[in-house]
Amino acid sequence: MTKYGIAAAALVWAALPNAVSAQEGEKFDCVVASLPAGTKEKLGAAMAGAGDEASRDAMFKELATITDGCVARHGITDEQRRHYFDYSLARIAREWLAVDIARLDLAPGVVDRALDFGPEGTNPDLSSEMSEEQIMKIVQGYIDAGVDIDKVDGAVWEKVGAYAAATSIYWNKRRLLPF
Repeated sequence: MTKYGIAAAALVWAALPNAVSAQEGEKFDCVVASLPAGTKEKLGAAMAGAGDEASRDAMFKELATITDGCVARHGITDEQRRHYFDYSLARIAREWLAVDIARLDLAPGVVDRALDFGPEGTNPDLSSEMSEEQIMKIVQGYIDAGVDIDKVDGAVWEKVGAYAAATSIYWNKRRLLPF
């Protein structure tokens, strides 16, 4: 990784939790703020396929317990609970993947701009799969950013796709939460 990639990863890591927290509010932050130290990183890695099935299941159960505590604390309805859990899990995965792909010299913001993710964005639903057009928008975004896409490993592209999917879930589940 280049020195610029290290700096970019450090900036993303430092800025994401604070920037996201500043705009989220206590209910949106509750699950992430309640996670024990290191759990966020473990969950992110698990979402990217690390660990065995039993350890992933244990982490998801821990996340469900934390989510239930936040649901009770903030008076979130049973109907909203599933959206809240999905939002929280997607947020954790999104933040972890953003840092991970930044370490690989790819800016996650390129994906956000290419697919129009954000509070005022169209936030396309990628819950089933990305279209060829969406994939090409991401690729073109990286080309426009000066990335030699032929030198990007296939495993890195998978993480970029996972980031896009997590971001889609994040924004679309967030819109379903009325707080």
